[in-house]
Amino acid sequence: MRILALMEAEHHRMNVGWALEEIGHHVLHINEPNEKRIDEAVQYFKPHMTYGMGWDLLQDKVETVSAILRKHNLFHLYFAEEDWLHYGWWSSLYVQTVPTHFVMTRSERCLPNYEQMGIPAVFLDVGSNPSFQRPVKPVPAYACDVSVVVNGQFIHDVFRRKSLADLVYPLFGAPFDTRIRGNDWHNELPRHIGITANPRMLYGSLPYCETPKVHSSAKINISVQTVEDQLSSRTYDILAAGGFLLTSDTPRVRERLKPGINCEVSDSPEETIEKIRYYLQHEDKRKEIAGRGLEFAQTEATYQTNIPRIWPLIEAEVNRYYGW
Repeated sequence: MRILALMEAEHHRMNVGWALEEIGHHVLHINEPNEKRIDEAVQYFKPHMTYGMGWDLLQDKVETVSAILRKHNLFHLYFAEEDWLHYGWWSSLYVQTVPTHFVMTRSERCLPNYEQMGIPAVFLDVGSNPSFQRPVKPVPAYACDVSVVVNGQFIHDVFRRKSLADLVYPLFGAPFDTRIRGNDWHNELPRHIGITANPRMLYGSLPYCETPKVHSSAKINISVQTVEDQLSSRTYDILAAGGFLLTSDTPRVRERLKPGINCEVSDSPEETIEKIRYYLQHEDKRKEIAGRGLEFAQTEATYQTNIPRIWPLIEAEVNRYYGW
């Protein structure tokens, strides 16, 4: 199919957008809600559908996107990556404003909500694109004991706070070479949590295109979990890059992964420090677990594997929409 992808964020284009192309679709990316550009794309590219994705700044401009899509009356597919946590104020608002004809949601609990609105929906977990997130040669500038790549988002009073407290905050006073990359750590952490990060650990924001190098270069990669019944996309990125993963001990982690086999978990600050010490001293064990994590990421957790499983449902709705 010809898909007009309305996505601004680099990590969306390099994951789902790239995967859709590898699956065999023709994808044209538009990274701003410019009516003239979209008019030209529709005229010359003749897309079968438009595609939008949650947590993308372009989709935040719902009124503009809605007006443009209504003008062309094209089938619109939406990936509600923000479900369930932000369903009420983001994806629910989006699909009621922008004419949406099918939703892929990362939360099974949201499926009945879309059905009640008359919008067909299917579950699709976030995943990885192994053509981009893959093991690469370690980069000396990124080499360290422990890497944390995460935006703080300290304002949300959800499981994420415990995950940060168990996995990240105990590192501030630990003797490891820890490097934290992401937003909010300088000012928002003391404002919302009342503590201050060790400034020598803060390395600022990181372009998404650099993440495979970081995950491949660090001895241990920490992935924060926001809620207990989902895995963060960072979790899949780390595994797909062949990195050793240390994350929170949650029901979803244990459902999808195998702690001690293809990842490691912690449920307290003390356990985090203990496991980091152990795996820094046992390189062979660390690499063995990382290798099995990579195998999982390349087989069971890729968009190239999981999107084709649900695509017949989407294609059937496209055919019904156009009367093909």
